[in-house]
Amino acid sequence: MTAFLIFLCLNAAPHVRDTAAWTRPIRSTPIHTVMLEDHDFDVIHYDLVIEVLPDVEELDGTTGITLTSSGIPVSEIRLDLLDLTVNDVYNDTGPLVYSQVEDSVFITLESTVNPGDTTEVFIDYSGVPWNEGPGGFGGFWFNQSKGVYFQMGVGIYTDPPSLGKSMFPCWDHPSDKATFEFSITVDEGLYAVANGDLVLKKEVDGKAVYQWVLEEPMATYLVAIAVSDYVDLQDTTYDWIHYYVYPGEEEDAWGSFVNVDLMMDRYQNLYGPYPWNCKFSYVQTPKGDMEHTTEVYHIDFAINGNTYWDYLVAHEMSHQWWGNCVTELEWSDVWLSEGFATYSEAIWAEYYGQEEYEEYMMFDIMKPYLLSGEMFPLADPEELWGYTTYQKGASILHMLRYVIGDVDFFDVLNQHFSEFQYENCTTEDFRDRIETVTGDDIDWFFDTWVFDWGYPVYEFEYNWSQSGSDWIVSIGIDQIQTIGPVFEMPLEFLIEGSSSSDTTVVFWNDLQSQSENFTVSFEPQDVVFDPDRHILCGNLLGIGEQPDPPSGGVGLMRLYPNPALTFSSISWNGMENENLNVNIFDISGRLVGELTLTPDNRGLNISHLPSGTYLVEVKGLNLRQVSRLIVID
Repeated sequence: MTAFLIFLCLNAAPHVRDTAAWTRPIRSTPIHTVMLEDHDFDVIHYDLVIEVLPDVEELDGTTGITLTSSGIPVSEIRLDLLDLTVNDVYNDTGPLVYSQVEDSVFITLESTVNPGDTTEVFIDYSGVPWNEGPGGFGGFWFNQSKGVYFQMGVGIYTDPPSLGKSMFPCWDHPSDKATFEFSITVDEGLYAVANGDLVLKKEVDGKAVYQWVLEEPMATYLVAIAVSDYVDLQDTTYDWIHYYVYPGEEEDAWGSFVNVDLMMDRYQNLYGPYPWNCKFSYVQTPKGDMEHTTEVYHIDFAINGNTYWDYLVAHEMSHQWWGNCVTELEWSDVWLSEGFATYSEAIWAEYYGQEEYEEYMMFDIMKPYLLSGEMFPLADPEELWGYTTYQKGASILHMLRYVIGDVDFFDVLNQHFSEFQYENCTTEDFRDRIETVTGDDIDWFFDTWVFDWGYPVYEFEYNWSQSGSDWIVSIGIDQIQTIGPVFEMPLEFLIEGSSSSDTTVVFWNDLQSQSENFTVSFEPQDVVFDPDRHILCGNLLGIGEQPDPPSGGVGLMRLYPNPALTFSSISWNGMENENLNVNIFDISGRLVGELTLTPDNRGLNISHLPSGTYLVEVKGLNLRQVSRLIVID
């Protein structure tokens, strides 16, 4: 820990803040609890034998499942399987009784499994795998035009979003982690990538068989195989880092992945050693990005020879710690994965200096969230894949780092990771770890910033007067937001004087209207609120400000202004030269508007719409994005 902190101070150049000088009143706060869906068995291991058949766009597979009781005797299990058809179920002594109803497979075990016992079942299945369809993300895809066949483990438009079940029978819940073996049969000349390490490649009857093993447990939504005529490139710094790219993309890959070794160094020094005892890789795919364990899918157009997409490369790498190794117990706590990974983008920007970190937090994280119009809580959000989960989640970590200081912040991350690696956690677990490390109550922060709505908007009054040889600076604060609670936060003010006589004071704001006096030894010239941009608040936005094309997270299409009165406009990074087909739905799902926008006209006339919340669906090429639009009077 000491060596780690020395590295941080020498290379990251963060602000180190003395929080011991801050004081706040002690308040009693409610205890939050999270209930996990009851489940009476636990999968220990999956053995996946899959043949990928591109000509007919089918999978033919056998899944072996080793399971145990999760606490009570088990005689029947239910597995998830989407669209694929079960042909047989058996164990090592013979057939088992089963039934398949829609996306469920019910299996009667040969004998009751008691706590501490294990059993193994095998399921033969086949068919055309499911995916989310045109414009979708999750499921198993046969992209014939590019010759790539691949599994995406998370659905953007699927609830719940776990989609391991689109490729193999499983209990498809993030809380059930297991180890994995793969035997993937593909046509000769194709390369099959899966989680873990490649332990064997062989030829069988004119086919290629790839065997992969992952020794540490992971959730089913992180299971993936990708098949194409990949070229396997090894990183020149770390030979256990691989890049699986299309033929002819090698030169571009070296240019786009040139900083991967530096990112790995950065995260290993801050978060701990790479947690998987096997390869790390990026796999070029027609859809992305997605953080499958040990094999990140990186969207093909982002492998273009430059490092513009470094933030995305860094985001997905950081998931190997946050999300893949330490995993949210329920999808409602997905910010523990995506918020942490989005903040890791800023951690990577900080590699280049403190100013780059602050600029990234301001313009790529906090402002895009504030401009999104999303106002719901971070815990159990209304939209899993929106700005709240990604950008507000990252802002929460940014503010926590400010509140508790660098030393405690990274100590929290290290201890939290150490306790929950290869397991699951909740928001409350993370909160409790902060209190353990700091010895201080932190409910005051979580109750408003995480569990409640919105963000603060401040109004200030400043004046100063001389008192003997000193000057008294009076600061008045009003929180004027109309949604959400009164937010408690230590607010910094830079009191500027002539020459170098500046000082920073801290105002602990916990009331809607509040004032405090500060004494300085010089004549003030100005007072600046939050000079280092620590606070997520509406004051970061200028009047009439429009959003920059946002970076980070999965949502690239944005509406602005939002909320809007009579007009809004679409910004979609990477789609500037494409026609966009737009459908507008009211909250009940009724189509209330449709139009086509050209590259020269991205405007939406919404003057005919009553005030309320709408869903705007935008399609371009093979991509589809949906965003909420709030229309106001």
